[in-house]
Amino acid sequence: MIEAILALSLIINILLFWYTRNTLSNLLYLSENLGSLYELVDDFANHLQAVYELERFYGDQTLGNLLEHANALKQVLEQYEEIFLLTEPIEEETQEESDGEEEA
Repeated sequence: MIEAILALSLIINILLFWYTRNTLSNLLYLSENLGSLYELVDDFANHLQAVYELERFYGDQTLGNLLEHANALKQVLEQYEEIFLLTEPIEEETQEESDGEEEA
């Protein structure tokens, strides 16, 4: 009787380990992709800002609206920043902060 309970417990523990491992790998994959998406939107907003500031396009209403839309999208993605920071090492932040303090 006890052997059957131990065997059942072992099987359940193995299944739970497998499920947890798969779930964590999916979460890390999602985190990395959200980080990449945020970087792409940020680069797009910066590029659009540079085009908008060109003398030829300065004041163009369509580009202005597109720039506002890109910045709004960037702000929405910033709300999800905690999710995609799961895969980024914290050491990068502290090193960037210390570099900024040394320059000042």
